[in-house]
Amino acid sequence: MFYKFLKILVGFSLKIFLKKIYVSGIEHIQMDKPQLIASNHPNGFLEPLIMACYFPKDLHFLVRGDVFDIKWLRPILMATHQIPIFRFRDGFSKLRENAGTMDESFKILAEHKNLLIFAEGGTESVKRLRPLQKGIARIAFQAMEKNPDLDLEIIPTGINFTYPTRFNEEVMLKVGAPIKVKPYYNLYENDKNKAVDQLINDLYNQMLPLVVHLADQQKAHLFEDTILTERSSMTKSFFPVLEEDSSRHSMEKDHADKINNLTAENLEKCSNQIKLLKTKAKHHGLKWIFLSKNKLTTQRFLLLILGVLPFIVGYISHFMPLFGGKLFTKIKVTQREFKASILFVITLMFMLIWYILMTVSFIILGIPLWWLGMVFIFGICSRFYYTLYHNTYYSSFTDIDEMKQNVKSIV
Repeated sequence: MFYKFLKILVGFSLKIFLKKIYVSGIEHIQMDKPQLIASNHPNGFLEPLIMACYFPKDLHFLVRGDVFDIKWLRPILMATHQIPIFRFRDGFSKLRENAGTMDESFKILAEHKNLLIFAEGGTESVKRLRPLQKGIARIAFQAMEKNPDLDLEIIPTGINFTYPTRFNEEVMLKVGAPIKVKPYYNLYENDKNKAVDQLINDLYNQMLPLVVHLADQQKAHLFEDTILTERSSMTKSFFPVLEEDSSRHSMEKDHADKINNLTAENLEKCSNQIKLLKTKAKHHGLKWIFLSKNKLTTQRFLLLILGVLPFIVGYISHFMPLFGGKLFTKIKVTQREFKASILFVITLMFMLIWYILMTVSFIILGIPLWWLGMVFIFGICSRFYYTLYHNTYYSSFTDIDEMKQNVKSIV
């Protein structure tokens, strides 16, 4: 029950926190099959929240065991299907508890449930599929040893963020076709190491097309500089926030492939062209991010004018939890991979407390509670006014369209 409640609450909140959520390949998540979800891990714990909310089937998770040492948090973790997995740094006494973790994992799969594993191991905020750890293959084969008739599948999954550390950005979740474990298990019975290596290698190759992958991270800046115009042309509408669409992912993936294929000579030429265009933009008072924005039209102008008052009311009435979440993240979070995750969770917690306090205050002061509903509506209006404002540019510089075309032609 608690899991279902959080799925609704967090799913709704993610649609407010993120500008756009693109999901595709969900048909591969089967209700009647045991499945290991193998995902990359670029962004703290936003990935499991997104998958838990938008997958049609409940998920169970393997998570860092040390968080279970927080007594007040332990019941919440257990109620949300999280299972502790301990590392060498946690000590040998804790490592012994992993036997229970494995038994729990095998039981979940035997009951035809789904288990999410971040196949790369730790989290790192890069646009790249890192080498996979062998743990997922070992869990799959050990589950088959426990139950040789188990029709176990591994579901390769890629989750991609435009800007992993920021609020109001886009995410693309793409689910790939399942890998049947049974054929590999037949090999495993004869040669365990070869079977593990083969499954990991095939899984990596299946996951690679699902991840926006830059083989050379030194090319990351060129990727970000040249994809802005593509992003602005793809994002036609902010509604609905959640879309079942793979075209956005395909565009980012294709652009990454173009960058990957650049020779050293062409890479230098492209970088030099970008520097010249950035200098030109700066001369006219334009920040480079304007390439990802849309021109101020009459329609946008009217929406911005009409939305000013709802934005002000909504922002003022929600300022305290928003400021508190931002301040907490700025002070407490140093690892960039967790900035967006902590900002989302802490702001959500502050917002819930804020609404409880407002409800109590309204009751004490005799204010009708329907006013609380109006505060909420103004808050939603404020949130999407923010998106509209930050995705609109105005400039008297007449060569913007030409500059955008020049950027498109660089790669």
